[in-house]
Amino acid sequence: MKTKEGLWKLSPSGLYDFDDCKACFWIDNHHGKAPGIPFVLNMAMDSVLKSRYDIYRAKNELPPEIEKLGQEGVSLFKDIETLNKWRGHVSHLQIINEKAGYILSGKIDEVMVEKDGRLIPADFKSSGYAPKDDKKKYYISQLNAYALMFREHGHNISDRALLLHYFIKDAKNPSLDVEFISHIDPVKIDLEAFEKKMAKIVELLNSPYPGDDLECQSCVYYASR
Repeated sequence: MKTKEGLWKLSPSGLYDFDDCKACFWIDNHHGKAPGIPFVLNMAMDSVLKSRYDIYRAKNELPPEIEKLGQEGVSLFKDIETLNKWRGHVSHLQIINEKAGYILSGKIDEVMVEKDGRLIPADFKSSGYAPKDDKKKYYISQLNAYALMFREHGHNISDRALLLHYFIKDAKNPSLDVEFISHIDPVKIDLEAFEKKMAKIVELLNSPYPGDDLECQSCVYYASR
């Protein structure tokens, strides 16, 4: 939606819709997203993972499932007070770009640090199944958005971000003692390309409705009603 100053309010997690379907993205930002069922289990898993990482943070260690990052000199961001602000409210990482025409704000799951002190944005993704090979394409803009927000707040950033996937080891196991395994997906940070994409996003939103995308299931559904 637009502010009274004429800036588009955007969030990192909502940017993948631009690549998925520009028609739906335009409608969502002009008229608001349709109500949906909240992914309560995913939200609970995020909370569990944040607590898990904080326990290891207090011990100045990495969780065992990502120990290989330690071999590269990566550590967890130590300032838990600042991290909790970034996790807790969208305003703490918010940036305003009046020239480009947008406000970008959002909360982050986790932050890691390269051995030279640069920040690595990280995001938890939980699922019942292992991530497909092409799944990370949906989150590239989200993680680049976090990197841009960090840069604009004066932090040095890495040239990579991390998707931390957690998924059920055996989805057919009827036991309530569910076992999760993890997978690390690196995402390249390219802020020059991302800022060009943000310009295209604003250009789209400032233009008339682009028309239904007949390769989009949502567009086809609404067009047929």
